Amino acid sequence: MRYVVVQPSRSATMSAVRRSLAGLLFGISFACACIAISGFILQRTAFSPADTADTAGVVLQDQAIQDELVRVISQSTANQMYPGDPVAADVIIQNITIVASTEPGAALLADVVHDAHARLIGDTDELVRISPEQLVQVTRDERAGALPALTIDVPEVGALAVANNILDWLVPISALVTVVFFVLCLVARPERPALLRTLALGMLVLAAAIVIVAYVVPRFVPTLLSDSAWANIAPRLADDALPLILGTALLLIGGGLALFVSSNRMGRSRRWSTPVSTYRYREDRRWS
Repeated sequence: MRYVVVQPSRSATMSAVRRSLAGLLFGISFACACIAISGFILQRTAFSPADTADTAGVVLQDQAIQDELVRVISQSTANQMYPGDPVAADVIIQNITIVASTEPGAALLADVVHDAHARLIGDTDELVRISPEQLVQVTRDERAGALPALTIDVPEVGALAVANNILDWLVPISALVTVVFFVLCLVARPERPALLRTLALGMLVLAAAIVIVAYVVPRFVPTLLSDSAWANIAPRLADDALPLILGTALLLIGGGLALFVSSNRMGRSRRWSTPVSTYRYREDRRWS
């Protein structure tokens, strides 16, 4: 009986190791890319008071926020300007409601919305204030100009403050790691079909991550962490950004599927065009 032992060549072994290493490097790179991209979008929807000020009208469309703003301003002004006059108080409430529901009113209250959001996520320790000049325009009553600045009680949500601080350093670090490992992956010379398949899978994962992190999290988590009406800022911004988030996710899904098809075609073409390769082997013969 004769036994034949076939040993793979050194080049075949090195090629297999290189493919495995390239796949690992690319996997790490794309995982960090998912964190960086979804975290960046989350910052824009839930942790960016500057963007909140630009979309104050969207925030003030939330009934709970609008009711809270009307309640605080009316209680602090009407009783001082017209003590014991319920009719005047009702007029002021109506005026504040009208101002808060219009675009010029939203522009007037943009600083208040900005400061409330910054206070909520721990960006500032300053209290939210409305100046006497703003009170005059909000209440449409000159007597409000003689009142002191109004302070609005907006609580800081500890979990949101921690998440805000983590994202500040996690997003740039993840972006840097993404670039570094992607370059190392290219140095390892991965096979193009395998690279395209991995990239396609990564794009599908990224699409899911963007929807979950950039929409689901800001839409539902803040209101679970705080009973304050101001916790509805992030959900309102998430709803406003939903068309953009879904559009981005659909583009990623479409690109991922296209890459899957391209990689499969490339693999079939390579199998038909590449000649069968042979390797040197060593035969150990033993007679029994």
